Amino acid sequence: LMDPGLADWIAQNGAFPSTMVDRIVPALKPENIPELAAKSGVTDRAPVLHEPFRQWVIEDWFVAGERPDYAAVGADLVRDVRPFEDMKLRCLNGTHSALAYLGYLAGHQTIFDTISDPAFAAYCRRLWQSEITPGLEAPEGVDLTEYTGHLFQRYANPAIRHLTYQIAMDGSQKLPQRILATISENLKAGRDSSGLILAVAAWMRYVGATDENGLPIKVQDPLAARLKTLSDKAGSVTEKVGAMLALREVFPAGLAKNPDFQKAVIASYADLARRGARACVLEYGS
Repeated sequence: LMDPGLADWIAQNGAFPSTMVDRIVPALKPENIPELAAKSGVTDRAPVLHEPFRQWVIEDWFVAGERPDYAAVGADLVRDVRPFEDMKLRCLNGTHSALAYLGYLAGHQTIFDTISDPAFAAYCRRLWQSEITPGLEAPEGVDLTEYTGHLFQRYANPAIRHLTYQIAMDGSQKLPQRILATISENLKAGRDSSGLILAVAAWMRYVGATDENGLPIKVQDPLAARLKTLSDKAGSVTEKVGAMLALREVFPAGLAKNPDFQKAVIASYADLARRGARACVLEYGS
């Protein structure tokens, strides 16, 4: 129903500030409950495991400027949330996904395990320095080099057992905003995207549902069955990549039809199939 009077009232008396939160929260395992009970003396059937870091960014848009004192509990009140969201999606979530697919294929169970491998540590740092931060608008008061350095420390926290398998879930829904948007912008600007393209190829290998040792992967994704069918039906690497790039739910037409992107993904996929994830990552980071 359309009620102009209600719309006017909302415009005068309502505010809908955008927000962004950042905290790494691994999935709870059954064994965590008795472990935490033994340490705390309290049995909590639904505990939340998380890292020490937390960030809550709120758009400073409230009716007549009246709002709770969010800053008193550590929230950042800002004019525009978008730069913070882009920074988090691309720097944190983007590298998380890249490390998840390549790390899983290389046999690493967690982000901590992955980042403890010198080849992957160098890969992650180069992604930030060469491919991700050059196209980012740094939020006011944020140094992107310091931010990514802090991110690396968060990844290297041995107490946070964030599974590569967990992060790899629902990749068809995550890749567009985490990785593909950065690649599209880099291609237009003539910047390097080889490390992120390697991650895209790793996703394609991963959703084929077979790891580098020939063992099955139980892919958790809304398109899992369709992705496996596409991978199984395709014969050559070129056909496999082409079938994946034709998925408009994942790859926008402008990117999927870019010949430079197509060639790079095909080459990366073939390299992963021939040499394995760790060897490809090692070469990129060296």
